[in-house]
Amino acid sequence: MKNCLFLILLLCTTYSHALSVGDATPTFTINDQFEKSHTIKTDTKTILVAGDKDASTIIRDFLLAKEKGFLEQKQSYYVADISGMPSLISRFIALPKMKKYPFSILLLDDATKDQFSKKEGEITVYTVVEGKISTIKYISTATELAAVFK
Repeated sequence: MKNCLFLILLLCTTYSHALSVGDATPTFTINDQFEKSHTIKTDTKTILVAGDKDASTIIRDFLLAKEKGFLEQKQSYYVADISGMPSLISRFIALPKMKKYPFSILLLDDATKDQFSKKEGEITVYTVVEGKISTIKYISTATELAAVFK
């Protein structure tokens, strides 16, 4: 019986689901490409999530065209799922390239990859109002991304 209760508790604590409308902003810690820890603030307005290279490219190109500090000014975060990337590739190719960018990219790993919804080739846009997810939408173009911040 004791082992059964322990197993149930373990499953409950390790089970994770993607954020849904009405959920509070996530409170777990995510490292960026500089290995700096971030906790998403409750006054956040937008969370952009890239689940693959195509989505990351759209966000990267958009942000590189903006002034430094754009995400902070817009109370926003850029989150990228690198969990599927081989560790040698991420360590020796992707991360050094990301460190050249003038903005933080919060990096999802195997432990946090299921916390956000993702669709192949699309950016997941979480809109946050008063510390809760108010909408989730999927976009796939730079024009749509620009409209998120208007």
